[in-house]
Formats: sequence, C-alpha cells, structure tokens
Amino acid sequence: MDIRVKKILAIQSRTQPERIRRERENFRRAIGESAEVQFLSVLDEKLAWASPGEFLKGFDSVILGGSSDFDFNGGRDEKDPARLVSFIILTCVKNIVSHALKKDFPLLGVCFGHQIIAQMHAGEVDNDKLQGKFGAYEVALTEEGARDPFFSALPRTFFAQYAHKDSATKLPEGSVLLGKTANCRFAVLRYGARAYTTQFHPEVERMGVGPYYESSEASSILPLWIKRVVAGSG
Repeated sequence: MDIRVKKILAIQSRTQPERIRRERENFRRAIGESAEVQFLSVLDEKLAWASPGEFLKGFDSVILGGSSDFDFNGGRDEKDPARLVSFIILTCVKNIVSHALKKDFPLLGVCFGHQIIAQMHAGEVDNDKLQGKFGAYEVALTEEGARDPFFSALPRTFFAQYAHKDSATKLPEGSVLLGKTANCRFAVLRYGARAYTTQFHPEVERMGVGPYYESSEASSILPLWIKRVVAGSG
C-alpha cells in the first residue's frame, strides 16, 4: 500500500494578494494533514502550460481554484479585461484538464475551476442571474450522486458556500450531474471516473455575505476527495 503523503497542485486564478493568501489558508485548513498542497498562479507565463505531463510530474492530483477577478461573462462589457483574461486562462489550463481526463488523473474544479471545465465541454457558462448567488445554500444529491463512490459518503442534502455570478447553463458534454440546488442546476459534476467539479467552495466553512449557515458537511469534501479519489482507499 502507498502510504506516502499525497501531493496536490492547486492552480490559482487570482491577482489580489489578500485573496490569494485567504484562498491558500482556506485550502490548507480544509485539507489539514491529509495531503501537501503547492500553489501556482495561472498567470505565471514561465510555467510549462503546454506540457501537462511535465507540469503535473511529482503531483498526485490537481485543483483548479476559484476567482473573484475573472469571469467568462460576469455581466461585464465584452471587451472588459476580466472577460478576455478568462479565455486566456482557459487556454493555459485546457491541456492540463484534457491530460487529467485522458490519464484518469485526479482533478477537482472549484467555482471558477468548475466553470472552466464546463466551458471546455460546451456547458455554456453565462451570467445567469437566476443562478448567481453568495452565501450558504442547500445542495441535494441526485440519484447518481447518492451512488457515486465519492459523494455517497455525504448526506443526501448538505449546505455549501457559494460566491459566483456566472454559471453553466447547459449540462456539459461527458459530465454526470451529481448535485444541484434550487438555484444552481449543476452544483456538482463528474467527468470520467476521477474528475469532479463543484460550483460551491468546499474549502470555505462560512461566507461573509448572504445566508449565514455553517457548512460542516461540505467542509469534509476535500479530505474525502483525497481519501477516496486521490488515494483511492475508499
């Protein structure tokens, strides 16, 4: 049995130092001692984005994190840099996502990361005001979610923390719907066997805005992901 500590690469899509720091703290707190996490910026042009095998060498899994700086739409003008850079980011990470899916390499997309992977698979990410939200909302697992090797460890309903303007407006091609909320049609998706994405933030226990509910069940998602998907110990 492989008992070494797993190494996770977390790719950040942020520019503001305080938010970069906070995201790192949240992931480290949520993951705890179950794995080591290394953070890289998607805006670092020196990295080998075009060589995913080399890029992921030495890691056991990869996380695409959220972003408060960039949107595929976000209600912004078409020429807004925040929109334009989003598509540059997609170009940077698409080879990594494709490589992970092809090689069955553990992948987790969170919020903006969820949207990037959906956009890659014709999920049509848009500024759907009926789905955008901030705060804690109840996620309900679908029948597929209740049978999923990973998400079946969670209750059929649980609260999770959201902070997004854009949403996938179509079920992405090749994905399986595992969870949804009353105002989030595609809250949890699976692609293949080991790639999962969530529109909510499993690394956050409580938001500073919106409905105030703790989300202890959702906070168990990252350690469960490491145990059941990355380590594959069930």
